[in-house]
Amino acid sequence: MNLEILFAYIFAVVLLIITPGPVVALVIRNASKYGFRFALATSIGTNLASLILISLSIAIILGAFSISPAFLSAISIFGCIFIFYLGFKSLLNLKHNNHIQESIPSQTIHKKSLKSSFFEGFGIAISNPKDIVFFVAFFPQFIHISSSIYLSLAMLVVVWILLDFGILISYSLLMQKSIFLRFNKAISVISDIVLMLVGILGLIYILNH
Repeated sequence: MNLEILFAYIFAVVLLIITPGPVVALVIRNASKYGFRFALATSIGTNLASLILISLSIAIILGAFSISPAFLSAISIFGCIFIFYLGFKSLLNLKHNNHIQESIPSQTIHKKSLKSSFFEGFGIAISNPKDIVFFVAFFPQFIHISSSIYLSLAMLVVVWILLDFGILISYSLLMQKSIFLRFNKAISVISDIVLMLVGILGLIYILNH
């Protein structure tokens, strides 16, 4: 096993995952707005989607099949719209809940299910199929971790999933700290705005390329 390549891969993955994006924004929003359990469900959903996309990427690397660029673009457009919708819908719910709080402070506000949190995470991750192209380009750079291509790919996948899940959970736990709980509404609003901007900018980029 080549430990230098493995550590380089771990370092690269941490930098990639820790950088704020739509998935991180969604996890932070659900953690600050609904609590750790809902962020956990979201993280599980995103990880399942990542595993599916990675599996497709490996199939392409091994020469099993190819995917039409037009199909990837079409799904990416849907993904951008979905990301914008999540942020916009959450902002509307927040505004609605504020009106309820002003009139009935003790009422339970906007109930959310763990199932819906899971599918939000799954939907936002699976709706970006261009990640397949990224994985196809990224994994071969570290394919020589071991002498077996199959063992190397398996290790790359396991390390990615563990780091991805661990970092998202860390974000979720961080949002439960008292200093962040005091600003949970502001954090939620910022996260929603980030989601909307990602959706808009992503759509503009796709339509111009």
